[in-house]
Amino acid sequence: MRSVLVILLLAASASAEPSPSVEAAIGAKLAAILPADLGVAQVHVPASLANASPETITIEAPRELRAGRPSVKVSAKGHRAVWVPVTLAPLVEVAVVHHAIGAGTVLAAGDFTIERRAFETAPAPAKQLVGATVSHDVAADTVLGSHDVTLAAATPRGTHVAVEIRHGGVRVKGAGVLELAARPGEPATVRLAFNQSVVHGTLVAPGSVVVGDMP
Repeated sequence: MRSVLVILLLAASASAEPSPSVEAAIGAKLAAILPADLGVAQVHVPASLANASPETITIEAPRELRAGRPSVKVSAKGHRAVWVPVTLAPLVEVAVVHHAIGAGTVLAAGDFTIERRAFETAPAPAKQLVGATVSHDVAADTVLGSHDVTLAAATPRGTHVAVEIRHGGVRVKGAGVLELAARPGEPATVRLAFNQSVVHGTLVAPGSVVVGDMP
């Protein structure tokens, strides 16, 4: 009898779907009616809705929605309707770290992904973060703001760099010299060594420039 009960409990726990949070439920319903360039940065859930059932939540939003902190009317089964403040912000390109990162860590490409999210303060320049130093400890899934990192020093004009020219499936490798200082992720102007022509690409690392198709 006991073994049967254990099996039933295990089966129930394996098939149970995690319920979305109240914050996530409100955010999802609100995101569905927002303009294409606007997103939900934060939902400030009051204590009175903390134990509400997310599946029963309905919202009534203001007619005009814009970046800022408006309030939406939220109802849930068994709870009195309340006005809930939400923070709306433009959808921008941001860097999101995969894992916890300690202060002083120099960021590598594998430490973060670039996503489009609502972010209410100045984001760190997502395409210039390889080689940047993290200013303080950050948790996994943190969106990096400009105050969270110190960008790497620019590679100076006159630096010899490896150059890869890409066009479709064609790859041509060579060398050149930076005509202007640039940081990784920034546009770069290079004078090619073999014919002295000037090309424009992207500095993908302190000593490497890609011209043409970027991944």
